Amino acid sequence: MRTKSILAILILMGASLTLVACSESTAQKPLNKTAVNVEVTVIKEITGKQEISYSGTIEESESVSLSFAVLGRISKVLISEGDMVQEGQLLAELDDQIYRSTYEMAQAALAQAEDADKRLTPMYKNGNLPEIKYVEIQTGLLKAKAAVAIARKNLDECMLLSPTSGIVGRCSMDQGMNALPNVVSIDIVKIQKVYAMVAVSENEIDSINLGQKAVIAVGALGDERHEGVVEKIGVMANPLSHTYKIKIGFENSSRQIKPGMICNVVLAQNGPTTRVCVPIRAVLVDEIGSNFVYVVKDDKAVKQHIETGRILKTGIEITKGLSVGAHVVVTGQQKLVDQSLVHVINR
Repeated sequence: MRTKSILAILILMGASLTLVACSESTAQKPLNKTAVNVEVTVIKEITGKQEISYSGTIEESESVSLSFAVLGRISKVLISEGDMVQEGQLLAELDDQIYRSTYEMAQAALAQAEDADKRLTPMYKNGNLPEIKYVEIQTGLLKAKAAVAIARKNLDECMLLSPTSGIVGRCSMDQGMNALPNVVSIDIVKIQKVYAMVAVSENEIDSINLGQKAVIAVGALGDERHEGVVEKIGVMANPLSHTYKIKIGFENSSRQIKPGMICNVVLAQNGPTTRVCVPIRAVLVDEIGSNFVYVVKDDKAVKQHIETGRILKTGIEITKGLSVGAHVVVTGQQKLVDQSLVHVINR
């Protein structure tokens, strides 16, 4: 029994010594922290004329919407989409039988009223016709003239004429259809000159002026470049996007550029400016939607919240949060968290 007690004590003492040794070994062994390889760029001020790029849409310089002013069945459609038309050209016709008959009836009534006026006016002047009867005759004559004018106008409205020269952009009528008054059926557009319509944020609209030069590239035509100028600047913002519309006009003599095409617009600033910017790939977005970058300080990546401005050719403008000389991570930032150890491989 005594031997067993001594053996148990020795086992407990051995276990205690082992635990102490393990504890000391763990305390002395440092944690394995591996530095992340990153590349950085040094923030510098950029001075000079900057170019701002936007995505836009081509619009026609003028658009005229046409419709019949009277109800009727379409008897002729003389144009198709894409056709060139001239001012005064006949585009479509309604079946005018009813309106023509109404006009002829109004003309007959007018002839009767004029005959009565011709016969009875001398009698009124000689005192042989009561004045009330003469007033009745004159009133009937005026009504007949008005009826003829209305009937003539309705008859003329059966012919749809082009009010201007241009291209048929849309035609939504066919022979045999019933035309409804004031429902747009044909659009005539002018595209000898077109506009590039661009949405500009409220932070940038003050830097854009009338007459400012721009270069427009249309992707559908192989990025063919055209020079234009800012001709219109909107004064009311879109309530959802808080952007303002501007229109850059330029010539389209070949008429190859069509409304609706997507284009890229580059606007040159009027004077030299000084800005701080970083490559777009350096900017990240956190879980609450705020922009940030990682700045290297003492071999650690520090999360730095920033405010951004315009997108420039050299990167994205930084309006707040970074100072000149800061080392911003541009490669490897996806592997970082705040205070991560880093190793700058392009130092």
